[in-house]
Amino acid sequence: MKVDIEKALKNVPIVSLCDKNNETYALMEKYNICGSIKAKVAYFMIKTALEEWKLDKNKILLEASSWNTAIALAYFWNIFDIKVKIILPVNTAICKKKLIISYWAEIVEHGNITDDCIKYRNKLFSEDKEKYFLPDQYTNYANFNAHYNLTWPRIEEKLWIDLGFFCAWLWTSGTLLWTAKYLKQKNPNIKIIAINPVERVEWLRNFKITNLKIPFYEEYKHLIDEVIDVTEEDIEIWLWLYLNRGYLVGLSSWAVLSWLTQYLKDKKWLKWCVIAPDWWDFYLDKVGEYVNMNNISCS
Repeated sequence: MKVDIEKALKNVPIVSLCDKNNETYALMEKYNICGSIKAKVAYFMIKTALEEWKLDKNKILLEASSWNTAIALAYFWNIFDIKVKIILPVNTAICKKKLIISYWAEIVEHGNITDDCIKYRNKLFSEDKEKYFLPDQYTNYANFNAHYNLTWPRIEEKLWIDLGFFCAWLWTSGTLLWTAKYLKQKNPNIKIIAINPVERVEWLRNFKITNLKIPFYEEYKHLIDEVIDVTEEDIEIWLWLYLNRGYLVGLSSWAVLSWLTQYLKDKKWLKWCVIAPDWWDFYLDKVGEYVNMNNISCS
């Protein structure tokens, strides 16, 4: 039986969150291939590179990542039959490293943050450009196109009528801004909310202070109506609340969903869509720390 990969990547479940006063929906990307929304990005970057003859079996796909993109790229090399090398921070969670290795991708550990890995990736690429293909998710417009083709259509199909707000974590900014671009074209009055880490939370970057230039962020950041800053302490508190409520999603999902819960406390008749990008088992090491620290009962 032939499997339609793009259909599988697009058709993620949409759930209604418990709020008696508002309509709140979440795209549960934890049920996507590889357990995160980054499966869409990895697929489109590889697919586009192959179609444009920038990548073939003689080259190694080289990327720097600490989590979901790394896992998705490692997974898709089996489907596209290409070689993949991932540069990971040394302190990447063990469970993530094991998952990447289980897909038979090569990993190289370097530095403590993703920026260190990006610099090392660029060094390797500059030394042998014929050997490697560099997708660079931060500057690759296939990142954007993935959400145009696979994220936005799902929202339009299921939730578009009367949708008033869209909220997502910034990540590489592709998810939020490319979806926002088409939402704004349909309804200029829709509100786009970005969740931004004040500190490094699981190596996510603060877009107000980052030195990394991301072209589509600079080009489309005007679409964002409000930026909500969150700290790691905020996420620890929200994680505690959401573990006890049974929301077993990733740290960034906890931040988005929990901020939304606080925002909607005194509001009525709003229709929201948020993205829960991944699954909690990618964070088992981190969750274990928080559970022990806060003496949370998960029984």
